Amino acid sequence: MRQKQNVAVELRPISDGEVYPLPTFMKATGWGRHALTQARRKGLRTVKVGGRCFVRGVDFRDFLGGLTQEATHDD
Repeated sequence: MRQKQNVAVELRPISDGEVYPLPTFMKATGWGRHALTQARRKGLRTVKVGGRCFVRGVDFRDFLGGLTQEATHDD
């Protein structure tokens, strides 16, 4: 079994005004491919340009905001 990395060292804030290439976004959030796939299914928007995929910081903020609204409506 593969050992877990210490992701706390690599995590960094996601800024609204930035655009992140997918690998950079995944490092910044500490997410793997499965977590990213699940987030996209739940509504995280990505932008594809020239065969590369990007996540805008503002889309990530909106995605997280939508999750917190869902959680408060489920109670």
